[in-house]
Amino acid sequence: MQKLLNETKEKAYLFLREFGFEEDELEPVIAKGLLDLENTINHLAVVLEKENPEDEELDGVLHGLKGLLFQLGNHDAANKAERFRYTDDLDEIRRWLASF
Repeated sequence: MQKLLNETKEKAYLFLREFGFEEDELEPVIAKGLLDLENTINHLAVVLEKENPEDEELDGVLHGLKGLLFQLGNHDAANKAERFRYTDDLDEIRRWLASF
């Protein structure tokens, strides 16, 4: 998980600066975003531990993950999370989660 958090943090500074945030505004926004991202990743892991996760719950977590990643400037990871909303291959999602 730390790999994705670090990558997203780096991208967030660049993205939010370009978006118009002042330097003194960046740290609290990014800290809150990364905390939310970490909680969402942990929630996704819990959902994926279930033998048969409910489609609605999995979709909701992936949708939230996509939104957080996008808002923090990690668009590649956000697009991947969005793609996973439309797959039935839970092992693919688990492998992706394990990769970071």
